[in-house]
Amino acid sequence: MTTRKIDFYFDFISPYSYLAATQMPAFAAEHGVEADWLPLNLPRLMKLSGNTSPAAVKNKAIYSLRDLKRWSLFLNVPFRMIRPGTFDSRPALRIAGALQGDERKTFCMDVFDALWSGEVDAKRSNWLEEIAEKRSFSDDWMGLTSEEFEANTHAALNAGAFGVPSLVLHADKGRDELFFGVDHMALISRAIRGQGDIIYR
Repeated sequence: MTTRKIDFYFDFISPYSYLAATQMPAFAAEHGVEADWLPLNLPRLMKLSGNTSPAAVKNKAIYSLRDLKRWSLFLNVPFRMIRPGTFDSRPALRIAGALQGDERKTFCMDVFDALWSGEVDAKRSNWLEEIAEKRSFSDDWMGLTSEEFEANTHAALNAGAFGVPSLVLHADKGRDELFFGVDHMALISRAIRGQGDIIYR
């Protein structure tokens, strides 16, 4: 039986990516899939795809904040909103891009959790260093740098993505399917179990 794979595209500035990240390890284990954590440049992806930020539309911004709070309660995870544009995620994305496998996943989960739980203040210029001090980062990680996240941005765009979290299920017979948002993880589950139809692009 072929092991299915999921490409999990994210950016640390995305609160919905954080919510999805809290679920990915258990989701992958439950469904027997390999999850490839792929950092990307969300502002760049949105520009390339013609998308706009929820913060640019007043009612959408109000709704999104309420929705995020609902989801954090539903998933039982801590959440503290960070105002859009507060911090630059690229230093952390560069480290994530240079790591591989479980090291990348561990790093990303620590960054997501520390940022969006309110453990560290993203307005501080040294927020990433503060996370490193609080979490079990390897000393070597903080010196790593990679521009892989820029290539991932274009790969996500080519897969049809316009925002994050975007998840691409590599289904049987080489046919891939894009799912957007933490609220679509249930549909991925159905697709993996063969209970839902895959709508191919």
